[in-house]
Amino acid sequence: MYLKLAWRNMWRSRRRTLITISAIFFAVILAILMRVIVIGLFDKMIADTVSTSCGYIQIHHIGYWESKSIDSSFEQTPKLVTILNNQKEVTAWVPHLESFVLASSGERTKGIMVTGLDPEKENSVSKLSQKLIVGKYLSDSDKSIMLAEGLAGYLKLKVNDTVVLLGQGYHGNMAAGKYMIKGIVRLPIPEMNKGMAWLPMASCRELLSTGEKYTSISVMVDNRDKLEALRERIIEQTKGESVEVMTWQEMIPELDQFFQAKMGQNVIMSGILYLVISFGIFGTLLMMLNERMHEFGILIAIGMKKRILAAIVVTEMALMSIVGTLLGIVAAFPLVLYFRLHPIRVGGSWGAIAEKFNFEPVLQPSIAISHFIIQGYVVLFIAIALSMYAIVKIYKIKAITAINS
Repeated sequence: MYLKLAWRNMWRSRRRTLITISAIFFAVILAILMRVIVIGLFDKMIADTVSTSCGYIQIHHIGYWESKSIDSSFEQTPKLVTILNNQKEVTAWVPHLESFVLASSGERTKGIMVTGLDPEKENSVSKLSQKLIVGKYLSDSDKSIMLAEGLAGYLKLKVNDTVVLLGQGYHGNMAAGKYMIKGIVRLPIPEMNKGMAWLPMASCRELLSTGEKYTSISVMVDNRDKLEALRERIIEQTKGESVEVMTWQEMIPELDQFFQAKMGQNVIMSGILYLVISFGIFGTLLMMLNERMHEFGILIAIGMKKRILAAIVVTEMALMSIVGTLLGIVAAFPLVLYFRLHPIRVGGSWGAIAEKFNFEPVLQPSIAISHFIIQGYVVLFIAIALSMYAIVKIYKIKAITAINS
């Protein structure tokens, strides 16, 4: 009965109901947009960094991460391949052979990271072919090299020019090679864009004299929240393989610390936003109560108990909150999806700050449904909690005063 009465009361004054629902509707959209933009920004920053470097999880020989030495390379065993292929959280994995070398052209020389890769597998992880700005992507049989855009610019090289690589190979062997540039890649992480090069695995093994070895295997996952459980499972299953399993937080702690700090700031900003939303919803609630004070006085005067009246009014507010929240979530999703597919590139001072911290100045919101639901719940809780004020207000009503108001 309360629900039926509350629903009918809602639509007796369509203007008042629409104003209240609109306040909650826009509050939900605002809360969702703020959350998904911030989460999307850092999700992209983390994904861009790990996909072109270490992966969300990396498997390497024990001690490799401390020394980064080519001598700490290891062979990929059938057991390890089976373990990785059987993990349902793993979306892709790719082996790498990495080493620091000198890249030289004319009088210019720069220390860089050269990475040997399986072109097809690498593309499934980092989408490297989509980052090409000129030239062609590598194939397994190539004797050519791809350079990052910043590195090519520093060495004043372009496609079909030649670059010389010099360094130390496996067990002290001399590493030297001359390679034609097949493509130039623009990486979203400015620091990486200045010092990376890629060779097909066979050519890199020949350069570094490693034979059938890798320095690491990068693993990508579909859900970062399951990383630790996956890591523990891989550690358990690879006992006796002489390998170490690390997550991106362990390998790039400064990025994780930056992420955690920004998430802490976002909590504060969200609190301020929720406070503003609370005042907005409370204002519409006060308007609704004051407009109906005469009505409440008459109902109490003819014998309606205050507890019944309060229950009906709170039910009304709850129904309006639910309607406003659901409409807000439904309206926010296509808006977020549009900006997910058409991300906003930010320029000016904000873009310069973003590049200073080594991430691409692009706003690409997250479309994880959990963010929509959580923000909807928070605003719904605020609206229903504020409606408790109606109970206090109704219990303080004096029938004669309310009728004459």
